[in-house]
Amino acid sequence: MFALILAPVQPALLAQLVQVQVTLTCSDGTEITDTLLVVDSAALAALQSAVEAMALYPAGLTCRLTQQLGESLGGLFAPLVAFAQSSGGNPVWNYTVGGGRAVISSRCSGEETNFGFSARVEPAFDGTQGQGQGTFNLTIPQCGSFNGSHLGTKVDCVHVNGSTANLGAVVTHATGVFADPLQYGFTENETRIGVLVIDSGVPGGTGDRIGWSNRAIESMCGLETDTDAPVDNGNVKVHQANP
Repeated sequence: MFALILAPVQPALLAQLVQVQVTLTCSDGTEITDTLLVVDSAALAALQSAVEAMALYPAGLTCRLTQQLGESLGGLFAPLVAFAQSSGGNPVWNYTVGGGRAVISSRCSGEETNFGFSARVEPAFDGTQGQGQGTFNLTIPQCGSFNGSHLGTKVDCVHVNGSTANLGAVVTHATGVFADPLQYGFTENETRIGVLVIDSGVPGGTGDRIGWSNRAIESMCGLETDTDAPVDNGNVKVHQANP
């Protein structure tokens, strides 16, 4: 598992930024993915807030932001795979990134669930099954007799509409309450989930929301997820690329 060390970005620096090119590098312990982005100061602050929350409320996904020209905005592992950005990019991705915790498990009433996710899709393939990329993870530190329940999924469909994103994903790893046949009973590499996240646009994550469905239809791209809950701690960033 990769460690995540954050270097704070000075407010004065953020205020000076109009647009900056950064690389968002994420790892779920088995794969490392780089996403090249061009962001303004507000988007940069939101992304860093989400990355920090992944470290504070771990769910098996670690990310860092690295400013181009070599200045690190947090993290400790080198980019391995670069994805090209076209000349019209700001950015070329519809994407969503988030970390934190919320009460979103029906099997663990009142207990906080840690979440961490990073997902993207080229705008031309938004909502198209098999074209999305990313990871969506959940960890429930305490749930009745289950301790440290973890759910890992691979995102294969992403739909972004303004400040809302829906994800379709297949379960790759399930332990504890997620694997128990009398509870969620997820089957690895078979069960699908849907995800709904909402970015309020308010700094610090106030008003952000998250929800998920424990059984999903492949063709729906997470759109069947119609319940959500407030993000108690953390941040969600959703971005829809300019036409």
